[in-house]
Amino acid sequence: MADEVLKLAESGDEEGQLKLGKHYLTLADTGSEDKRVENGKLGTRWLIEASRQGNEEATKKLQECLKTGTGVDASNREDIEWCTETSYTEKKIRYAAKGLFKSLNDTHSEVMSKADYVEAVKKFTGGDILEEKLLLAAGKKIGDQINETEFVKVLSKKIQGQITLTSSEVSDKSEGYKKAGIIEKAIKYPRETASALFDVGLETVSKEGMSWVTSLIPTNQIYLLSVFFLYSFISTRLLFLLVPLVVFYIAMGIMCVTTLQMFYKKRKQREAAHLANALKKYDVGLNVEETKSQYTWNSLTPYIVYFGALPLLIVSFSLANKLYIPCSEFCVLAGILSGVCFTALSDSYDLITLLAMGCSVLSALPTFLHHFPQIPVLTAALTFVCGSPFSIDCGAGFKINFGIPSLAYVIVPLFFVVMAAQKSWQGVYRVLIPHLVCYFWFHLMLSFFPFSTWKGLIRASVGYVLLPLLMPIILLLIFIGALYAVYKLFQTAIFGKLFITLLLGSVPILLTQTKMLLGKQMEKKIRSVKVIVMVIFGVLALIPVIFIKLPSAKSVSTFEMTPEEYVSFCGPGAGNTAPYQMKCNHIQGQKVTWSGELIGAKVTKISNYVEPLMSGLPSFLTDQLRCIYGTEFGDCDKIKSEVDRELCTLMKSLGHDCHLKGHDTYNFAIQVKLEGFDGTVILDAGDSYKNTIVALQAGDTIKFTGNLVDGLGTSSLGIKLKQLSCTSRELDVMMEMEEEDPEEILMREMNGAIAVAFNFFWYPLVEYSP
Repeated sequence: MADEVLKLAESGDEEGQLKLGKHYLTLADTGSEDKRVENGKLGTRWLIEASRQGNEEATKKLQECLKTGTGVDASNREDIEWCTETSYTEKKIRYAAKGLFKSLNDTHSEVMSKADYVEAVKKFTGGDILEEKLLLAAGKKIGDQINETEFVKVLSKKIQGQITLTSSEVSDKSEGYKKAGIIEKAIKYPRETASALFDVGLETVSKEGMSWVTSLIPTNQIYLLSVFFLYSFISTRLLFLLVPLVVFYIAMGIMCVTTLQMFYKKRKQREAAHLANALKKYDVGLNVEETKSQYTWNSLTPYIVYFGALPLLIVSFSLANKLYIPCSEFCVLAGILSGVCFTALSDSYDLITLLAMGCSVLSALPTFLHHFPQIPVLTAALTFVCGSPFSIDCGAGFKINFGIPSLAYVIVPLFFVVMAAQKSWQGVYRVLIPHLVCYFWFHLMLSFFPFSTWKGLIRASVGYVLLPLLMPIILLLIFIGALYAVYKLFQTAIFGKLFITLLLGSVPILLTQTKMLLGKQMEKKIRSVKVIVMVIFGVLALIPVIFIKLPSAKSVSTFEMTPEEYVSFCGPGAGNTAPYQMKCNHIQGQKVTWSGELIGAKVTKISNYVEPLMSGLPSFLTDQLRCIYGTEFGDCDKIKSEVDRELCTLMKSLGHDCHLKGHDTYNFAIQVKLEGFDGTVILDAGDSYKNTIVALQAGDTIKFTGNLVDGLGTSSLGIKLKQLSCTSRELDVMMEMEEEDPEEILMREMNGAIAVAFNFFWYPLVEYSP
């Protein structure tokens, strides 16, 4: 009986291998120490062979051996771990692939030539064009010499989407190379030795070689100079204009690319299923449906990225200025992608899927028909079908709608649950998730539609149809436009600043990217270390977020208090002011709008962020950069103002042809006399009020809005200026200066973003109108 089992095991029978493995493990529990070790190794050896064929009982036995250490040593540990960590499906695929390779390899040689392989595939497929194409593609990927190991790897990856490498597949160096000495490696394996030396040398140079070079470059000054160049154009309004647009276009690009990746993965899944059908001839236990599920599960990355980018797209779109977004084109694009996703991504189109899509369309009718022309009978019918007969106002801008679209919207999630429950909940990633991609593209189309026009939609539809024909013309126009833009840029004063900033900013960046520019990445063995370091730095980078001052949820309204009421409440500002100061402290930070007579204004602080940067650079660069980033004095004789002409002459005599005073930022203290107040109001004004303050004269009547900040209850009341205008006369420079709080801008924009995001997911059932 033992001999018969041994013959079965040696012939490849997994049951025989399992029995033999269990037999030796039983023997390993008794006898001398040497016998126990020997029997344990024999037992794990046969269990490994059985587990490689997908025998689950053998895999469980190997898991027990790993826990107890029976028959496990350095020589077989990696193989045992591979058996316990690799899925049943992958093992079946690998075993069947080995059988397929043996069928193709009639000569039973270790390596097949490319010509022999092509001939064998054509005989094997028997006219099946797709199967022949897939097998030939697998052979082409391997190369001119095709062996069993590489063939199994490639087929397994094609069918599953990813593989778990065995111990013999982990290293790309040959066994002979690893066992050879240093001299033998250089003489016998020159190619592998050169590759190893190049990798080590490149890694060393990347780590250490550039550190001293980088230390010679004034990196910090260059980075700050680049930041300053950008900072000189940045304001709160500019940030709220650019940041949402940039995030929107990035998120839109990510979602389009990931959707295309889904189409590609779906096509590859169909090819994998076809290959699995071919392999089933060599292992009847290979489940094609299971391989489909395994491939889908291994191909979820595009879906994860898609759903991660979706909230960013919704919020950024709500914040972005729609004038800079081609909403009509994006509306048509979202509709096309929704339709293609519905037909191309899901595994099946049963009644549930069709009903879910139908209900989604029905719930969207109020959006599509909102601006429909008023036609007596038709309008009434559409209102009955698409409208909400009654609504419940819940307060705070929320409203619950009742109607056919709302009912359809409520039913859709029930269909989603039914989809997910299909095929023992494999429907979550085989049916539901692909359908959600279609669902969200459809709702994105609804979000773009209110900002579209009928002309724009027609233009976009015709444009997408004619895009292949118009592409050469479009590329030519883009090229001509780019040349014209460069030509106009050369004629502007900003070109020099932009070019020098980009040039200097690229120096430290290029010096830190030598590995990417010169060679491969770090070896796989330290990849985990890199991930750990990145995670640590990512966590540390999030710590400062804790200290960011978030805007208050409660809006700060204008404080309705006249100067006379302030004097009555906070005292005249003379004598013992302590009681008044303690009482007035309660209204600190409140906003007031008062009028008074201007006494005078003075500069309290001058800041220039460019001068310190210049002082840190080499002297031969300083003079050139002063003229690039600053202003040239020019010909002193042509200056009309005597004061400016004297300054020009003095600076040129000191050897300065250019100056950076145009980058000065000022803080001002404006003294104002209020009627009925014995003291003086000091307005703290920023650089944005510079032109207005210069135009004002003592005795002018000004109206100002600001926050009470300090000196409350004393004769010197401090107010942080927010708005300033002259009411006694018209100013030549500026009629009025207003500075909106970043907090107010943020709260207004975020409230709008919350409304759009909420309605995206809940309309027409629940509607939010701030």
